[in-house]
Amino acid sequence: MRRTFWVCAIMIGLHLAASAAFARAGHAPPMTHGMALDSVAAIVAQDLLQGVSIPPGRPVVLRSPAPGDTLGLLTKQLVERLRAQNVTVRFPAASAAAGDSSVAAATSADGPLHLDLQVDGSGVSYVRRVGSFPFGTKGYERLAAMRANATLLDPANGEVLWTRSATRSATDLVPKSEVVYAASGSGPLNPQVPRGGGTRWLEPMIVVGVVAGLVVLFYSNRN
Repeated sequence: MRRTFWVCAIMIGLHLAASAAFARAGHAPPMTHGMALDSVAAIVAQDLLQGVSIPPGRPVVLRSPAPGDTLGLLTKQLVERLRAQNVTVRFPAASAAAGDSSVAAATSADGPLHLDLQVDGSGVSYVRRVGSFPFGTKGYERLAAMRANATLLDPANGEVLWTRSATRSATDLVPKSEVVYAASGSGPLNPQVPRGGGTRWLEPMIVVGVVAGLVVLFYSNRN
């Protein structure tokens, strides 16, 4: 009967090990924090340009009062979408160097338009720990979010052609074993993982329950 006890224990151990190995084999690497925020920036850029128009034949100068890493992600996405619409895109320094006649450009009806951008908030954070059965940590739920505003101005007459705002977020699961990978190459985007959780007491309870069940099974087989 003792053999039955050990057979059950070994079967449970093999099942847990096989489940973990299967999960690792079928799991694709998660996005890094930078990639996660970039995917959100792509949706924000799409929202900012959704349903708006750029006067044909006029280039657009992308301007920002506070350039930074997160704004750079949004700028990149906007440049790709504007160019896909056959819009000539410039940056302030390049625009000045191209002819350096900002006064003439501002008074020209065919001069460049100004697209002013501002990111009110963006970042990546872990919002909660996700446990695994029967005990341990499966991973961490990650939230990437961004809110931005865009205003298209005609410097020739000061007219505001349109203004838009967009807020987007996305969540995914970063496995515990991939936390270091997720932070790689992401610069300052390195959130802290949640510590512990409200169900820490549950894990030892489950272990005690499994052991107790095996003991009961052992003695019932003896009888």
